[in-house]
Amino acid sequence: MNYILDSSAIFRTIKDKVIDRTADSYTLELARYELGNIVWKQHNLFKTIDQKDSIKLIRIIADVLNIFEILSVKSKEDKILELAEELNTTFYDASYLYYAQELGLPLLSEDMKLIEKGKHMGITASTLSEI
Repeated sequence: MNYILDSSAIFRTIKDKVIDRTADSYTLELARYELGNIVWKQHNLFKTIDQKDSIKLIRIIADVLNIFEILSVKSKEDKILELAEELNTTFYDASYLYYAQELGLPLLSEDMKLIEKGKHMGITASTLSEI
């Protein structure tokens, strides 16, 4: 089945080694930046991984992102902003919700607030463990 995955869901597929469960799915270009920031935080703020492992992890992330269809917000900014304002959520979260609704695909996220907002919109939204 195809899904829209946010960065938290992608990170979870890597961590749990279940990337194949989401093959042929979609994410947004911004996930690349969000995932890079997760790795940066793990190394620089939380000190849970060393520099060598952070480089390995970012390379794994880059490889994993190659299996997804990457969507852009280009030319959709106004619609996404309207949705963000309507839902009182971030532009980032509204981007994932916009595409889930636009493509009629379920949203995968580990962010319960995002999942609830998606369900409120009539979007099938769940965590990775729920699929």
